[in-house]
Amino acid sequence: MEFLEKAFDGSITVEVKWKIPDASNFVSISNESFVPAVQLNHTAELPMATILQGPLPSNKFQSHWRVAFVEDTVYPVTDLDVLPPCNFTSLYAFPHALREHDAYNEAVVFTSGVYPGYHTIDWTTTHNKAPAYTITKEVVDSVVGLYKAALSNSTKYKGIVQQFHYMEQTVNKNHGMRYLVELGVLLDGQNDTVHTSEYVYLAQGSSHLCHTLNFEWKRYVYVYLVVTLKNLGLWTKHLIHNIEHIQRVTKDFSVELVIVDYESTDINVEEELSKSSLPKWHYIKKPGLFSRAGGLQAGVDYVTDLNSVVLTLDMHMVIPPGFVNYARKHVIQGKMAFTPMFFRLGKGFTEVNPQGYWEPYSYGIFGMYKSDWIKVGGFNTEKFTTKWGGEDVDLADRTLAKGYELFKIRYPGFHHYYHPRKGLWNTK
Repeated sequence: MEFLEKAFDGSITVEVKWKIPDASNFVSISNESFVPAVQLNHTAELPMATILQGPLPSNKFQSHWRVAFVEDTVYPVTDLDVLPPCNFTSLYAFPHALREHDAYNEAVVFTSGVYPGYHTIDWTTTHNKAPAYTITKEVVDSVVGLYKAALSNSTKYKGIVQQFHYMEQTVNKNHGMRYLVELGVLLDGQNDTVHTSEYVYLAQGSSHLCHTLNFEWKRYVYVYLVVTLKNLGLWTKHLIHNIEHIQRVTKDFSVELVIVDYESTDINVEEELSKSSLPKWHYIKKPGLFSRAGGLQAGVDYVTDLNSVVLTLDMHMVIPPGFVNYARKHVIQGKMAFTPMFFRLGKGFTEVNPQGYWEPYSYGIFGMYKSDWIKVGGFNTEKFTTKWGGEDVDLADRTLAKGYELFKIRYPGFHHYYHPRKGLWNTK
């Protein structure tokens, strides 16, 4: 059932009633049963109202954003070991002297290609430069053909490539190409398709793929999601419900939400976490004026496992179900950090009606292994105290200087809601 409400001003209340067969009276339907398709309040200061009280909307609303293997479920992935191993040297990352705003340099933060391509709705803006292009079908067929040849020659496994899911390509014209290849393979003697997702390398002039021994993603690594906030009560509820939704859909419970709270007075954050269905969470209460760098660093410092992933997030986000596992694939210990683009929604628009632009220059979403956070040095909390802005680019610059790659790419369905800055981050 759908209904349309039109109003020009004032406060509007809508009540919907229904009557089941054989009943004598109509009964009001509670608001928890409705998910609005569009934002009613075009100040867009909050996510869709009933999301704060119930589940996120169905993925059918986001179908036009999705690529084939940005999955809603964590697929069981098998390492088939059909390719010969090779030691891999990064295509372009190397330690160097710190250069301010290096993260804005297109010669340093490279573009990666994807297949299938994206089908998105963008405003045409000067900000719409996109680190993502569509790999040609010919390249995809060639790489999959090389994988098939290796599978047919393998002494360990025999089978056929039954499904193509997804591919990414990172190119260095002087050395070769790295691919993330995701396939469904039916092995001889088995009834079920196994899924493989691995980084492979094709050296310049070579006709054989190799498996990158020192550039591998870890399938079930524990991920800490870190946010910091102050007096963002309804958005806090939204975030908690968003993570609950992700875990309901994916059954991925190797995830822990860490909230660093600067003494919020509009909501009891710890109580909201306690009431949630999240099996693992951690609450840190921090005194003083809000500091994004200080708050996020406190969350990073909480993590003690050097071999876990720490991913910082912004508030005001809509996080798709497959996002956490996608982050796993693009955080390589000692090699690569994950800092995806998000779609910055225009004022009054939602993920159902997404108009805005891809944000190529933000590094507010940043994931590395804890060991790499230590090596890079984390956020500069001395330089960025109560000041907001610049702390993320500073972190990205120092990460590049240590010789890491920054993987920056559009992630379909990853939205940032418009919000006014008045009253946030110690502003008036």
